[in-house]
Parts: sequence; structure tokens; C-alpha cells
Amino acid sequence: MINVLLVDDNRTRIDQIIETIADASLSPEVNLVVCESADEARLELSSKYDLLILDVVLPKKIDSTPHASVSMSLLSDICNARKRYIRPTLMIGLTANLDELDKYKTEFSKNVTVVLDGSIYSNDWRNDILGSIHSLIGNQLKLIQREDDKFLVTIHGIRTHGQWQQDLKSNLDKYSRDFKSIDFKYGFFDLLSFSIPPLRNKNTNIIAKRIARTLEENIDKDIHIVAHSYGTYILSRAIQLCSEQVKIKSTIMCGSPLEHNHNIDHIIMRSEVTINECGTRDSILVLARCFILGLGDAGRVGFSREHTSQFFNRFHKGGHSHYFDQKKSPNFYQKFWLPIMTTGAKPSLHDEREAYFAEGLLDITIKTLTFAKPFFYVMIFYFLAISTNKLFLRWFDF
Repeated sequence: MINVLLVDDNRTRIDQIIETIADASLSPEVNLVVCESADEARLELSSKYDLLILDVVLPKKIDSTPHASVSMSLLSDICNARKRYIRPTLMIGLTANLDELDKYKTEFSKNVTVVLDGSIYSNDWRNDILGSIHSLIGNQLKLIQREDDKFLVTIHGIRTHGQWQQDLKSNLDKYSRDFKSIDFKYGFFDLLSFSIPPLRNKNTNIIAKRIARTLEENIDKDIHIVAHSYGTYILSRAIQLCSEQVKIKSTIMCGSPLEHNHNIDHIIMRSEVTINECGTRDSILVLARCFILGLGDAGRVGFSREHTSQFFNRFHKGGHSHYFDQKKSPNFYQKFWLPIMTTGAKPSLHDEREAYFAEGLLDITIKTLTFAKPFFYVMIFYFLAISTNKLFLRWFDF
């Protein structure tokens, strides 16, 4: 993630820059801080910024008269080694008042990389700023490529070979070829074993132990985990088996069939950030919640817990596997996951939920079927027992 400080009192231009960054899908990789006066900027400049975008004609305080001398004074303080301010890596001047700039152009140009014509009716300056941001991100990624202490763990769902795991790794290699990874695979999981809790838990424990052992062996690395569908169920068990020394940089769950009230404290406590990606149109999870004991639809409705800096649900329009759709550019994990893993970008909230007709009726139906689910299993086992008994009696009579 790169840190950008925008010092400008022109609200239209501020909105244009925010829009430019969002349209380029760079919001997860750019931490943009906006100040509308020189005094506000001075407070911020005690922190390190990669890019400073400075309005040439700026007010000293909010609602005071803008003047180029104010910006010149701020720039002089930034570049003074005796002052407490930290000079940004790259500085760009921005103004639509070129006449005012002429009085200070020589001095201003000594310290900034370039001065752009920031007319709100032009796109040229927006493209130049975007180019500078891309350059800074590219330079940051080159530094990351030298690191070899990052470790990715992926876990796929049932009835799949997890092709997305290799696709994710291939995309990750474009940013850092030294990013170590391991894809946990366990083949197709038959529906009978999946539907009966004792059988499901037996198979889960076998895989969870392998994952826990791997996490223990890589305790000295920055661990990132991505688990899809039933992989989140396995992950929950694996984290329970780990020692307290295992710490995780980021945990990303998507399409999770865990129950929405499932306790994931053990995952959140081990991770710097835990994200639960939800598909609002995930019909597979509706079926899981309605008909399979011990499972729910946390990957559709989210986990029922408060959002914090360590955990939040994100809601997207899509089904059970839309996270791995390669048709869009950037694709889902290029937009939402790779910035977190490669640049340490702070994940942002995302919510595409919309109210729709008969939403209440569907919710009541799902809750009713969920409540009745244990009785369905009792009835099934009852009829199986009766049928088995009849077959036994016929065989005995024979």
C-alpha cells in the first residue's frame, strides 16, 4: 500500500482524484488522506507519505483566503531538514491558476517533481497523477519481490480439484515470485460423508491436522490463508489444533458453509485481519443451511458478529464460486486479495446487498427449513431402520 497526501481546497478536484483512483481499481492499494489547508497538512506530515499532491494556491486555515505564498511556505518547511516534517518520496504541484504560479515558479519547481495544470475541465493532470501512483506501486512491488518470508496457504471445497488455487498462485507470481505457497487438496468429497456429521468430522480432522502441522512449520513467516467453501470448515478446525505461537497475517474465507452464529474467535485472535467474503446469490449455501446438519450459510449472510479492525464481512453480487471468475479484469482476487497479500494494503468494506421483492418470505422459508432440518434426519433414519428391519425379517423367515 502507498500513502498519498492530497492538500487542496478545491472540492471538485478532490472528488475527481478520488474517482480516478477508484476507477483504476487502486483504492485497496492507495491510502488517500485529504487536507484542505496548510495547517491541516502540517499535522499530517509528521508521518511518512509516498506522494504529496499540493495545490499551488492554498489557504492557511479552512475558509481563509487561498494564496500561493501559503503553499510556498508549506513546501519550504517540508524540505527544510531542520524542521520536524517528513518529506514525501514524490511531490506534485497542482493548480489551475497559472498566473499566480508564475511569481513562485522557480522556487516551487526546485522542490516538486512537476507542476501540473489542474483545470477541472482537463483529464491530462489526472492521467499524470495516476501514472505516478502506478510507478510508486510498481517500485513497492519490486522491493516485495526480494522478500522470501511470505507464505500462502489455500484450501479448496468439496467436489472440486481446486483449479482456482493455481490461478491465484499464478497471479501472485506476477507480483512476487518468492512468495512461497502450498495448496491443500483432498480430492472429491462424496456427498454421503459430507452430509453425515460423524463422517464429515472424521475426514475434516485428517486434513486439519495436515494444515495445522504446516502452519506450525512456517511459524517464522508472514502467513496468508485463503479458504473456499468447505475449506473454511476445515480451516476452523485446523486453527483450533494449532499452538498459540501460530500467527496469521490475513485470513480470507469465501463461500463458507459454517453457520452464521459459528464462533470464529479462535481464527480472529490468530489473524491480523479476517475477511469473510459473501455471495448474496449463493444458492448452494441455502441448500446447505436448509438440509445438511451442522452447516449454514455464513458465506451468504455473513457471520453474526460485530465488525472491527480485525474482522468484517464483505458482500458481493454472485454465487458460490464467482470469486474465481477469470472473465473480468481485474478479476476478483486481483482486486480484493492480492493488494492485501503483496503490499499490506488495508482491506476496505464492500457491500452490494440490495432489498428485493419477497426477501422476507425467502428468509422465513429458510429459517423454517433450518428449524425442521433435525426432524428430517430423524424421519430418514426412522424409515431406514424400519426398512432394514423388514429386510432382516424377510431374510430370517427365508
